Amino acid sequence: MSTALVHEKISMFLCKKDAEVLCIRGKWGVGKTYAWNKLLTAELAASRISLPRYSYVSLFGINSLDELKLAIFENTVVLQKGELKANLETLDAYISSIGSWRKIAQYAQSVPLLKSIVNRDNSALLSFLTIRGQIVCIDDLERKGKKLGIRDVLGLASFLREQRECKVIFLFNDEELNEEDQKELNSHIEKVADASLVYDPTTDEAIGIALPNNDEISLQTKEYCSKLGISNIRVINKIKRYISDAKKLTEEYDATVFKQVSASIALFAWSYLQPSNGPSIEFLTTKKSRGGFGLKDTDFTAEEASWNALLDSYGYSWTDELDFILLGGIRSGYFNKEAIKPYAEKLHKQAIAAKADGSFTEAWQKYHHSFANNQDEVLDGLYKSFMKNYEYISPLNLNGTVSLFKELGRTDQALEMLSFYVSNRTEGRKLFDFSEYAFSDDISDEDVRKAFEDKVDQIDEVTDWDLSEALGSLRKTWSDSLMKRLAEIPVETYVQLLKATEGPMLRRILAGGLSFSNVVNATEDMTEFTRRFKEALWIIGTESPINARRVARYGVKIEG
Repeated sequence: MSTALVHEKISMFLCKKDAEVLCIRGKWGVGKTYAWNKLLTAELAASRISLPRYSYVSLFGINSLDELKLAIFENTVVLQKGELKANLETLDAYISSIGSWRKIAQYAQSVPLLKSIVNRDNSALLSFLTIRGQIVCIDDLERKGKKLGIRDVLGLASFLREQRECKVIFLFNDEELNEEDQKELNSHIEKVADASLVYDPTTDEAIGIALPNNDEISLQTKEYCSKLGISNIRVINKIKRYISDAKKLTEEYDATVFKQVSASIALFAWSYLQPSNGPSIEFLTTKKSRGGFGLKDTDFTAEEASWNALLDSYGYSWTDELDFILLGGIRSGYFNKEAIKPYAEKLHKQAIAAKADGSFTEAWQKYHHSFANNQDEVLDGLYKSFMKNYEYISPLNLNGTVSLFKELGRTDQALEMLSFYVSNRTEGRKLFDFSEYAFSDDISDEDVRKAFEDKVDQIDEVTDWDLSEALGSLRKTWSDSLMKRLAEIPVETYVQLLKATEGPMLRRILAGGLSFSNVVNATEDMTEFTRRFKEALWIIGTESPINARRVARYGVKIEG
């Protein structure tokens, strides 16, 4: 169920006066309590909440119904006062709003028979009598004390709805319940709850909730969490704090140092905080520290092959010494600046050297900003930089470069660069289709135009552009209809696509294509799609020894 629909259901729950029980289930850290509090605050500010009082109770450590009843009483607030968190003042305000309670308590205190009914102070017995016609939020069902039964909690919720005209909402992670409690919940929840919803925000939704601002640290965190597919709000916030610490440690170095350090931090923090969701720490610190160099003794399980595809898409090749230090900082809660310093300085020097090697823009500056007689130097520099940076060169700049080389007598080299560009750019039809390009009228070179038009004719729009994007986005989003379509695509189409794709897009496709390898309850379409995708890798692996080694990283073994 979409988060928007869950939000709508919660708002309706708050605004309707009818007594009811609502269950919101979701994994740890996805923002169930955050969403509830945000919507409660918004509806209170708009004066749309139907009942006058509210109580929030976490079941963490509560071991009996008496404790739960007293906690509901102690945490009741009068909504008209505008305060949602209980304290002594809110309790006093609540008691004052039901002034008869004090008189009843004083009377009961003076009657020995009432005192003997329970072992607790008789005020605890009487306090629950005041709970009626209010909203009660019961959080952390999975963290309840061992002596408190699921059936007892659900029974109390039913009592509050039927006898006290209360609205009760449960927030919990049913996956964390033990087997006995899970069975108890399944036996009774449908009889008690009027509605039971799953709160499962997408990666983008979770990132939007956790990181509403666009400062540098937030943007960096958004980028990495999005690539890794992290949807746990608490983990995202912790990663942001770690990256903020890293920023302070790397301010004196080139910006690329911070980017590399923060990328490693995001990955290791995710694996450390959510070991069941991401690549294991053991994998990152053992096989990934060797596997990146293609050593023969590294064998990968199906799960590890899937991790390899994800890490390739993320741009993470192997674990080095600096990564081990960063992991130590995540485990200990702080980063050792002196331990990081020598590795950060090394990265800084590498970045400066790379920049000194020159970008394509810098290579063009020698043409535009000089009257020196240096034609060969300019053209040699442009050629070298073009072949290195072709992935970042626009069609318009390609056109200008080809035209310049032709005019200055290097037609063969111009055609070589054009052919290399068209063969190696893997974005698909949209890049080469002039109808999609805003500056198509400025592409004046006939050879460039013809090469682009021929490329468009060769590309099957469905199997190249649409399929590439669909596979590349599978770790973030998918649907039953998409899986059905992917399960019907011929193996040969996957072979052609994989062989025609290189660089970052290939890494994304591999990550998406292997993302369902370890899904426990995979649908038939997921299973068939994964089979076809792996068969395509197998076919590619049989074509050459080097490809056999390449596909082995993704769990595809070529015998012989």
